Order: sequence, then structure tokens, then C-alpha cells
Amino acid sequence: SLWQLLLCNTMFMVSEKGQMKLLYEGLRFFRSILREPQEQTDELDGRFLTILIGAAIVICSLYVVNNVNEVDINDSVVRDSPDCCAMLVNVNNDIKLIKAQITGSSMMRNLPSNQIFEGQVVSKTSSLMPSKGKITTVQEVIVELKDEAKKVTDQLIGGSENLEIIPIVGMPGLGKTTLAKKIYNNPSIMHHFHICLWNTVSQVYNKKNLLLQILCDDGNLSRKNEEPRNMDEDDLLQKLYQKLKGNRYLVVFDDVWDIRVWNDLRFSFPNDKNGSRVLFTSRFSNVASEVEIGREPHNLRALTDSESWELLKRKVFGQEDCPQALHELGMEIAKNCKGLPLTVVIIAGILASIEHSGWAELAKSLTSTIVYETDLCMHTLQISYEHLPHYLKPCLLYFGAFPEDQEIKAKNLMWLWIAEGYVQDPMRLEDVDPMLLDDVAEEYMMDLIGRNLVMVSKQKSTGGVKACCIHDLLHEFCRSKAQEENFLMMLQGYDELSVFNAPPNLQRLRICSEYKDFKKSRIFCPNLSSLLFSNQIKEYCRFTRADILFVCLIYKHLRVLVLKQVILDCDDFLNEINVLVQLRYLAILAFLGTMTVIPPSVANLSNLETFLAEDLGTSGAVSLPETIWNMKKLKHLHIRSYEGCYVPEGNLLDYNSFNLHKLETFSCLYVSSSERLEEIAKKIPNIRQLEIKVSAFITKVSLDSLNQLESLKVSTTNQFRSEVEYCFPSTLKKLTLELLGLPWSKISLIEELPNLEVLKLLWRSFKGKRWDMKEGGFRKLRVLWLESLDLVEWIDTDCDGGCIPSLEKLLLVGSLDLKKVPSCLMSIPTLEMIKVKTLKTNESLLSLVRGIEDEQRSNGNENLKILIDFFQ
Repeated sequence: SLWQLLLCNTMFMVSEKGQMKLLYEGLRFFRSILREPQEQTDELDGRFLTILIGAAIVICSLYVVNNVNEVDINDSVVRDSPDCCAMLVNVNNDIKLIKAQITGSSMMRNLPSNQIFEGQVVSKTSSLMPSKGKITTVQEVIVELKDEAKKVTDQLIGGSENLEIIPIVGMPGLGKTTLAKKIYNNPSIMHHFHICLWNTVSQVYNKKNLLLQILCDDGNLSRKNEEPRNMDEDDLLQKLYQKLKGNRYLVVFDDVWDIRVWNDLRFSFPNDKNGSRVLFTSRFSNVASEVEIGREPHNLRALTDSESWELLKRKVFGQEDCPQALHELGMEIAKNCKGLPLTVVIIAGILASIEHSGWAELAKSLTSTIVYETDLCMHTLQISYEHLPHYLKPCLLYFGAFPEDQEIKAKNLMWLWIAEGYVQDPMRLEDVDPMLLDDVAEEYMMDLIGRNLVMVSKQKSTGGVKACCIHDLLHEFCRSKAQEENFLMMLQGYDELSVFNAPPNLQRLRICSEYKDFKKSRIFCPNLSSLLFSNQIKEYCRFTRADILFVCLIYKHLRVLVLKQVILDCDDFLNEINVLVQLRYLAILAFLGTMTVIPPSVANLSNLETFLAEDLGTSGAVSLPETIWNMKKLKHLHIRSYEGCYVPEGNLLDYNSFNLHKLETFSCLYVSSSERLEEIAKKIPNIRQLEIKVSAFITKVSLDSLNQLESLKVSTTNQFRSEVEYCFPSTLKKLTLELLGLPWSKISLIEELPNLEVLKLLWRSFKGKRWDMKEGGFRKLRVLWLESLDLVEWIDTDCDGGCIPSLEKLLLVGSLDLKKVPSCLMSIPTLEMIKVKTLKTNESLLSLVRGIEDEQRSNGNENLKILIDFFQ
């Protein structure tokens, strides 16, 4: 795209680049005009088409120049030719004349003044929409339905001692999952049952996959869970029975489509007559009625008109009052949502992003459509999609590339958006900086969340978005819309692959295949820019050398390649794909093979921005090549095996080699010496997030030269065997330490870090029974996580209450034998939550936490939440 050409700093002269920027702005202006109704765009005359043709010729010429430059032909040919610059000037002069004509027409006069910015039509965003400044406070507004929650909770805790199934049924969008999650997370439920398990079933059901999801932590099939993965279904059923036997358990099956789910697993659920329960949600009443040991299905009611209006107000205005002039219209809109919470929150997202004068038109749109059940939701989604700014539409449709109900890592999704070219920042065109794109992508994410289209499934420690998901109806909409617009095709299984007739201009393809050779599908898509390949079920699938060669031969224009849960037959996989020079995003996830070396040829991927190789099967570390430093565009490098990745000693890190100036995130780097760490730090001067593992014999961890570093994790494969000196940069906001075995005296340097907000002291990070905090320490610390330490006395005797004054969250996890805590914890007014996860037998820790709660209450902090969970 022209945007990518603008990012080339060395290819064009200043005059050429200035003309390219003007062309870019002009084309964006015309694109916004083309989105206006047809009768308005008819005001443009034939010269508009002429300009577009001229612009196309210029862009093609520029790409020829770009391709010539890429194959290392002397760029003096470019410098000596005035043709490109002359064409740019001519086209830009024509654009200037047409823009002057358009901006004076009735078409532009009809637009609100706040929608015109320096000749460009821009999407209007309400002040109620989330901004970058609100990213750290993601709060979900949910429907209370206290009467419904109480009914189901009473059924779970009370009643018969026999095993019972309690179904929650209702139409799509009614809030079944929301209600089930609210009940599941209720402290009284967590305390009543010995084992609580949550599982999402969905339409595509696989018996073994579901068993693995129950037995493994969230279905995580990494090396630590390899034993269950290798079992057959009968063994898994027996293992589940043994896990539940003798315990009072609650197992939730969310979104059940077929009674076969229960029939397949029923004999693994022992009836010990101790009040165990199974809860499932379904949109089908007939499924619930077929359960033999189930109670009468709990039919979830719709919202009343007043409840719908209350939810709508809270989603649009938050804590502010709704203007009186909007009350009548708002209640009409809420009433026409027919009591469906999903419809209410999506409509609220639209209302929050338009002017108040647009409410009447939206109310008319809802009342003029005949809507029943799912049709209402789908119609609402269509309205919401149409109201999206053009730049958010592909970002939303991209959710269709992921399996239904999948929790998606927010940062990975945003990196994909950037690689696909969806994320642009025209408001800062005069100072184009790719480093800003991550921030813009985050704004896009928050905008979709603010419009109630994307849900936050996991939050960061400080409240930002860690993982997200979408409602299954929205997922269905995205898949359907993406296919309709030829934006994305998703194929399931080999049968679909074998009969699929791909349109020649298809851009993105998602394949969930089985153990068949991909090359046999013969899918010919020469213009394909994205290929996302994974197995249909949670097993590894084979990706042969022939498959790889087929991909490289046919899909030469790939920018995104994702291979998940694959066994690669050829160890030199990266040597094969180095011909895909346009790749920007490469991910090899849950790879089972023998990858121990990243070959030097990876540097041929000169446009690569994100390189992920995670959950690798190798038991050691992966070697990085010397050529890695030549990858000038690399922004995110994540190599995760048992010991991470390392730079071999023979790999010279001298000043003559390049630095990775654009690298922002890097994990997990293994370093064997202090000198090696300092050398590598010089090569990544702008790193913002870093994870390292250090040798047990290292003597110094010095990272103070990294003056952009915000997040750091340091661990080791074994505890240190010598005293270690460490130095962290003052820019750090998040620090995680594990297995370092440091004395508590070393924590004083961490206490002085001026910007530290999150501190995680994990297993054996520090050793010793006593931690004395310093006066004035941790001035900005908001989150403190202590896990499996031998700490007994944590005190602030000489602090006079002046420690951790900004603490909001305290997490106490694992084996902790705390007997004393700082007195300041009793009175810190900012404390919002204490979360404990430990053994039920750890009464001393639980008593300590209850004491903090009582003191905080007596000091007026009524908002403190105490969350207690127990290891199974």
C-alpha cells in the first residue's frame, strides 16, 4: 500500500516523499466521499475517475521502484528519473482542484463542522467512547437479574444430596453465559464445592477435546499436560472419574447444542450423594428436557422494559444522568430490544458513538423491522456494523478467523491487525512512525470494547485488556459477513478442503484441518495474503515438506502465516519459507518437532515485524543466528522453548553489525554471562518488554541502559549459587522475578524504582523469613503479587505507615506461611482487593487476611473485596 511506501525512509527523496503524503491524504479524502450515499457522490464529475486512474499509475510506478530496490539494483536509477515526481505533482494538482470543488458543494455543507478536518471527512467519535486514557479501567456492566441468580444458586447449594443436573435455557443473546459465570464466581459457590470446573462446548463438539479441557488447565496442551493428551478416550473418562470421586464438585458445560455431550461423559461423574452438581447452558429446551437426572430446565427470562432501559442508560452514560430530552426516545429504543441483553448493549454501543440527534433515526430503524429471536440480534449486529468507522470494520471481521468461543490474546490480535495493514494513523501523517502503530491498535481495541462488540475476558494486573472474546452470535455474523464480502474464508476439515473452489481474489484463508496433506486440497489463491492453519481438534496435525513447498510456490504474497499445533516433517522449515519475503507476521504455535536452531536464512524475511515460535517441543534452548540483527523491521520476537533462546558465543556482537532499533518485545532470552547480557542490551536499545532467563552462575544483571524498558521478567533454571548484583532502569512499570533466591536486603533497590506499578515475586524469587520495608518505598506500586515464598514476617516497623501508599491489589498465592504483615495494609485507602489462592488448611493466612479486612472496614473502606480460592 501507499502507506507502506511512506514508511521507507531511505528510498525516496524528500520532495518525492512530500508529494506521496499529499497523494495519500487526497486518496483518503476521496475514499471517504465514496462512502456517502449515491445521490451525493453523483455530484462528482468525470475528472474524478481520471484522477483515480492517474493515481493508480503513480502507485504502480512506485511499487516497481520499490521492487527494484528490494532486489538490490542500484537505486541511482530511481534518483536519476524525474518521472515519478513529475507524475505525483500533476496528480496532486488535479486532486487539489477537485477537493476545492467538493468542499464548496452542498455535499460537504451538509456535514457537521466537527466532521471536517483539514479537507478530510473523519469519523465522529463521541466523548463517551473509550480513549487511550481510559484503557486501564475496563469495567464490564452486566445485567443483575438477582432473582434469577438466587434461584439457580439455591438449587446448586440446597436440595437433594444426589447428583443433579441444572440446565439454564434461553434464546441466543439472553445472557445465559453471563448468569452462569456470575453464579460460578460467587464466593459461596466456590466455598461450598471442593472442585469447580468450567468448560465451553459450542456447536463443534469433540469428545476427546472436551475431556482434555476438563482435565487440563483450560485445555492447555503444553508439555506439562502431555500425559493426558496421549491417552485414548476411555482412559480420559477413567481419569476424570478418579478426579471427581469423593469430592463435592460443580462442573459447568456452557453452550451445549447436543445431549450427546452428557451421554458421552455421564459415567465419569460419580454420584457420591454429597450434593455434587452439573450446570449447563443451552439455547435448546429439548436438549435440557432429555437429561434423565436433571431438574426442570431453568428458563431464563428476558429483561423487563425498565431493566432494559436501566441497562441501556448505564452502558451509554455510565454514572452520569441521561439528558431529560432523550428519556422518551431511550425508553422506546430499550423496549424494542425485546428484553435481549445482547441487543441492548450493542445498541448502547451505537448510541454512545453518535450525536444525540441520531437517536430518533435509530429508534425508527428498530421499530420498522420485523424481528423475532435470533433475527433481532443479527439485525442489531448489522446496524452496529454499518455504524462502524471504515477502519474498524476489518478489525471486527477478523474475529471470524478464530474458532468460536476462543479466548484471544489481545496483543497478538493487535499485531495481526498491524501486519494486515488495518492500523493506520492519518492524523500523524506528517510524522509517520511505525512505533506508534501499537498504540493506535490499542485505541482500535478499546473502541470496539466501548461499542460493546468485544468483551474483555482477562484483564492485565493494572486493568488493561489481556485477552478478549466475542459473543457466539457475533462470531457467526463475522464469519458470514467476511465470506459475503470475500474478506475471509474459513474451512473445517478435509472434506471442505477437497471441494472448495476458491475465488481468485480471496485474501485470507483460515483452515482447520485433520491429518491429511494440505497440498492435496490444491487450493489455488494466488492473491492470498493470510493463511492461518491449525488442527480441527486439539491434537497435533502433520504439515509435510510438500505442504510447505506448495505454500511457498502458490502463496507468494503471504503477509501473515500462522501454523498452530503442527508436526513439521522437515527440520529446515524456516529455510524453506525464506522465499516469502512479504511476510510481516509468522507464528509457529504449539509446534512438536526438533527445532533447536533458527537458521541464518530467516533474515531473508526482510519485512517481518512479528516472529512467534511458542510452545516448542525441544527440551533445551533455541539458537538465534547472527543474521537476526539484520532484521531491521522486527518489532516482536518471542521464542519459547524449555529454556528460551540464546545467542551463541561465536555470534559476534560488535558495533559493525546492525541493532534492532525497532524491537519492542522480546522473550524468552537465555544469557550465560553478565558480559553477554550487556552486549545484547546494546543491540535492543528501544525494547519495552523483555523476559530473560539467566545462568545460575551469573554475577551481574545490568539493564539500566535500556531507558525505554517498561516490563521485565527475570528468572533462572536453577537458584543462584553466588551473590548477584542487579541494576534496573528507572522506567520500569512492571517487574516479575522468579527462582532467583535473592536475600531480602536486595529488595531495597526495587523499592526505590520511581515508576514501578506492578511487582510479582514468584516462587523462590527471594529467600529468608523476614522482609523489612523501607520508609517511602514503592510510591507508585498498585499491584503486589507474592507467591510460594518462605516469608514469615513482612513488616514496616520503621516506616510510620509510609509504605506502598498507592496499593490497589494484593495477591497471595501458593505456599505462604505469613504470620505478620505491614501495619500500613490496615489503613491504605486505595486498597481495592485482596485475592488469596492457597490450601484450605492454611488457616493462619486466611485469618491474617480477615484481620486486614476488619481493620480496613473500621477505617471506612467498605469497597474492599476479599476473594479466596483453594487449590484442588
